[in-house]
Parts: sequence; C-alpha cells; structure tokens
Amino acid sequence: MALVMIVVFWIFSSGWSLRLTFVPGVILAYILFLLTIKRKAPAPQRLLPLYLIAVAVQMLHFAEEYLTDFYAKFPALFGGAAYSPEVFVAFNMSAYFAFIIGAVFIYKKTRPPMMIPLFFITYGVLGNAITHIIFAIFVGGYFPGLYTALIYWLLAPFLLRELWNGTR
Repeated sequence: MALVMIVVFWIFSSGWSLRLTFVPGVILAYILFLLTIKRKAPAPQRLLPLYLIAVAVQMLHFAEEYLTDFYAKFPALFGGAAYSPEVFVAFNMSAYFAFIIGAVFIYKKTRPPMMIPLFFITYGVLGNAITHIIFAIFVGGYFPGLYTALIYWLLAPFLLRELWNGTR
C-alpha cells in the first residue's frame, strides 16, 4: 500500500511539491506502521475520537488553504505549476473520503489498510504542523493554511501518544 501511495504522489506531483512532502510522509507512516500497528492494532476507543477530531480540523484546514490559494502557492515553492482549483478540491475530497474510511479500519482493527490513517497522522497532522511553519518562514510571512495547521501542534502529540501506547 505504501508503494502504491508513493507512485501516485510521484506521478501526480506538480514539480517536486508532493515528492518532497507527501512521499516522505508515506515513508514515515510506513516506519510508524512497522513500529506500532504491525505489532498490535490500537484500541479504537482511545485513538478514534482524537483521529476524528483531527479529520474535522483537516476540513477546516482545507477551507483555509482553498480560500488563500494554497493550490497555486504550494507547488510554486517546489518549481511546479499551480494545481487547478478543481483538481485541488477533487484530490482533497478523495483524501478525506479515504481518511474517514481509515476511521473504519481503526474501529475494526484492520491493520494493513491502517496505512491510510497513519499517513494522515504523520503527514496530515504532524506534517502540516511542521511544514506550514517552514513555508511561512521561507516566504517571510503568512503561507496559506498556517493558522489551522497550528492546531495540529496540540493534536499531534496526543494522537502519537495514543497510537504508541495503544500498540504496546
């Protein structure tokens, strides 16, 4: 599953945008999978509420990104052409569909497809928290999505703790 995700992100990347952000997120998710979920599925009653809160925040984050032209400014950082707003919306809505289905995998303790929620935790939550600050520093001011990405600095440690403790 990780390899398929990497190939898809590599092919659909505008410039190096997804190659330098999403692909490392998949690799990190796979490492986290090997260290946690491969060993034991986490307790859904502990992880799932935090995970669904993070998905809800991601929807607000998407709104901020869309309204502030992230789809054009993000690929430009990596030498790529702007994604069309239609592609940006379709890509994100497809991802959120997968992340919500990922909640079912957590609930049912279906381990191999948990790469989907792990990718969301590693890149959607932790990655957004880190990269949006880096992007803002790089451009010397606000970068689309920065404000809602700050919420992830609160959620990421709790999600990672529940994931780690829940698989011990």
